[in-house]
Amino acid sequence: MTSFAFIAGLIPLVIAHGAGAIGNRTIGTSALGGMLFGTAFGVIIVPGLYYIFGKMAEGRKLIRDEEKDSLTDDIVHRMDAFPQPIASDNNGK
Repeated sequence: MTSFAFIAGLIPLVIAHGAGAIGNRTIGTSALGGMLFGTAFGVIIVPGLYYIFGKMAEGRKLIRDEEKDSLTDDIVHRMDAFPQPIASDNNGK
């Protein structure tokens, strides 16, 4: 939304006329083009590539002998299963 607001704010520079219009048009046009390219790249191209590469990798094992669960999951499950000390009724005496 901020990018679109910035692009809309550049429109008066692009359509400027009068004293200094050439400089304003040049700056406005280049900034507008850069923001349009950056916005399209960030909103359309990057998520599209993420989707394409995700589909390419789907169903493949990327690492030989890779396990389903990560190492940290295994450690956490072992810690959860570890017996906990029983609290005494005499408040530590």
